[in-house]
Parts: sequence; C-alpha cells; structure tokens
Amino acid sequence: MRDKIKKHLVSIGGKNIKITESSGSKEKKRKKHFITTVDRFKKVWRQSNKLAEEHGVNLVQYEDQYYRIIEHLIFEHYGQWVGEIIMWWVYEVDDPKKEDYYIKDEKGKKQYIIRTTNQLYTTLKKMKILK
Repeated sequence: MRDKIKKHLVSIGGKNIKITESSGSKEKKRKKHFITTVDRFKKVWRQSNKLAEEHGVNLVQYEDQYYRIIEHLIFEHYGQWVGEIIMWWVYEVDDPKKEDYYIKDEKGKKQYIIRTTNQLYTTLKKMKILK
C-alpha cells in the first residue's frame, strides 16, 4: 500500500519529490506503540500470574530472562523515569478501575489519577516526562 502511494506521488511530482510524515501522524504512532507495548506486557504478566495462582504452574525461572529483556528495552527506549513508571503500571497496578492509582508531579503538589494506559500516556506527556 505504502509503495503504491509513493509510486503514485512520484508519478505526479517527479523523482525528486520529498515526502515527510506530519508531526501529528508521528505522535499518533508513538502513542499507539506505547499503549500497545505496555498493554501487551501487562497482559502477559497477568496471564503468568493467573497460571501460577489458579493452577500452581510457576514459570518464573523460565520467563525471568524474557521479562528482563523487555524491561531493558523499555528502559532503553523511554529512559529511566518513564521506565520506572511503566514497571509500576505493569507489575503493581492491579485493577485501576476498581481502585485509584495516581502519579504525582515532581514537587508532589499535583496528582493525576490513572485508570487506563491511554491516560498514563497522556499524563506523562502532560507532565513533560515523556517526550
């Protein structure tokens, strides 16, 4: 699809046409990537815990290295502070619709309630923690 569009644009504007993605489009992709990654990570973590709790199948030794790889990639991509917040969201926040979870600003004066991964992303952007 992308190649077809590019080919069509080249036929209109010539070979030297320069195509750039809008900042809004880039932001939508970043947001979708963040939400998808964090939600999938949280889902896998929950499934593993459910398997251990309900069926006594503990895969910690097997899965530990995979979690370390994922954590490393998250910290590498998003940085220490955002990485810590993502780890909190994945490992500690159980059901944000039943219980309130907050992120406080640096000074501890304002706190933001977080109920969804979308709200987490939006709040981190609003606090200028996530670039």
